[in-house]
Amino acid sequence: MDIDVIRLENGMNYGIIDTITHNARNYLILLNTENEEDFCVRRVVLKDNKEVVVKLDNQNEFEEIMNLFYNKH
Repeated sequence: MDIDVIRLENGMNYGIIDTITHNARNYLILLNTENEEDFCVRRVVLKDNKEVVVKLDNQNEFEEIMNLFYNKH
């Protein structure tokens, strides 16, 4: 199975394992390509008419998206 890979601000590559839309926001669930125990969630935003990924604002936002991900799968 082919998955899209992006490089984050830490210089590491992460595979996009899922996307979630919640409250009119799009989120990416990412898994480190070198370490399967390292995952993260990023929000997709438009900046200068280009989609970029940003860190989440707070722990509550992270927990809410992770609950949606777990319920989905």
